[in-house]
Amino acid sequence: MESNGETVMETYDLLEGLVHIRIMAENGSMKYIVDEEKPFDSERKVIDTIIRDFRKQNLSSTPEVFDEFSGRSQLFRNLDRRGVYFLDRFYLGYGIIQPLMVDPRIEDVSCDGVGIPVFVFIKEYGFVPTNISFNSEDSLNFFIRKVAQDGGKQISVSVPVVETALKDGSRVSASLGRYVTTRGPSFSIRRFREVPISPVDLIGLGSVSSPQLAYLWTIMEYGANVMVVGGTATGKTTFLNAILGFVSPDKKIVTIEDTKELNLKHENWISTITRTTAGRTEGKDDTIVQIDMFDLLESALRHRPNYIVVGEVRGAETFTVFQAMLAGRFGMGTFHADDIETFVHRLEAKPISIPRTLITSLNTVVILDTSYVSGRLQRKVREISEIVSVDPGTGELIINRLSYNSPDSGTFDSHVFRLISARDGVSYDNLVSQMQKRKRFLDRMEELGISDFDSALRLFTLFKTDEKKALESVGLH
Repeated sequence: MESNGETVMETYDLLEGLVHIRIMAENGSMKYIVDEEKPFDSERKVIDTIIRDFRKQNLSSTPEVFDEFSGRSQLFRNLDRRGVYFLDRFYLGYGIIQPLMVDPRIEDVSCDGVGIPVFVFIKEYGFVPTNISFNSEDSLNFFIRKVAQDGGKQISVSVPVVETALKDGSRVSASLGRYVTTRGPSFSIRRFREVPISPVDLIGLGSVSSPQLAYLWTIMEYGANVMVVGGTATGKTTFLNAILGFVSPDKKIVTIEDTKELNLKHENWISTITRTTAGRTEGKDDTIVQIDMFDLLESALRHRPNYIVVGEVRGAETFTVFQAMLAGRFGMGTFHADDIETFVHRLEAKPISIPRTLITSLNTVVILDTSYVSGRLQRKVREISEIVSVDPGTGELIINRLSYNSPDSGTFDSHVFRLISARDGVSYDNLVSQMQKRKRFLDRMEELGISDFDSALRLFTLFKTDEKKALESVGLH
């Protein structure tokens, strides 16, 4: 639909029409337009009364405290969906960006300064400006202080930068005033996906093929060390979270992150995050105690996990991750690099400094990439490679780049399959046969539209415990 030189790419409603969204294109530029309903005077009076009653009690204004108060407030209990939205919109939530925080398609919300449009990241379009902006430095500073407080952190002139996580798991990075950002206060909110994307979703999105997923499912079933590698915004964490759904329920997983982003549906799972806190060490009070990824990794090893998953591998803890792989713990994680050559170079360079011989403990590297297809951003697995060994003559790593052009033709060649065959006593041909069955199973799930994470996970578990029944449940034999 075109109007005044603009093309309407998409329109949709949120919260049953309370918020209306238009995604527009003009001269190759995109814009995200928000149209909100306004509260009636009667609704605004009720909301103002609720907030006034809350403030009279001199309670802390944290979300947890208000949740407790709301359970005792008759006025709050009488609010309909409109009233609850406007209460969040004007007092409890995110103010003018509240509509952006309720759109499940938005992955990132960012503001670069006063009078500058707030940008959103939508997978199909990349970063898109909105018709929302903060009109004063005071209002933007106030918002940043509130978001920091909601995340349990303080931000001030002396400490003008903060990173924290909100109650819903979203990750916030913000700066106050013009102390470190010359254009004024700024923030970025990386949205947390409450319902994870499943492997079958990734097939439907064109991000990965069923043969590639079937290979990963097979090696993870038996145990393998896998690293998901890609550049910025390639979906590394999303992809890692999805394939962790292949881990059998009888296996134990420990995840280690700076900020919680992984969201597993695995019962035997310990989720750990780094933190900085005031404490007492060596007889000194008010000492800043840093619990970093290295500390969490050492602790994780004592839990006897089958899989240790590091949200983002990047520092001194990497050496311990690779040592854990050698010791029989399977390791997974994400790493920022554009290709496998850059990945290996960064592992070997400071500050990580992993010896090349130790890198061979890693089995499989998944390389993610982004490209624009018909004007839309496409995330895709560019290649899956296996680390074979170090060439004794040249000292270079021998890498097996897997081919999936004819997955059923018998030409598939996997070094990791041979390792599993030797380690677990299962024949190579049997592993290939299992991969082919899993490919058919994934294809059938995608064909039937069985893609939500919980349903997919139940079928993956059933495939592990009763393969015949799982195949029959989707009409395969």
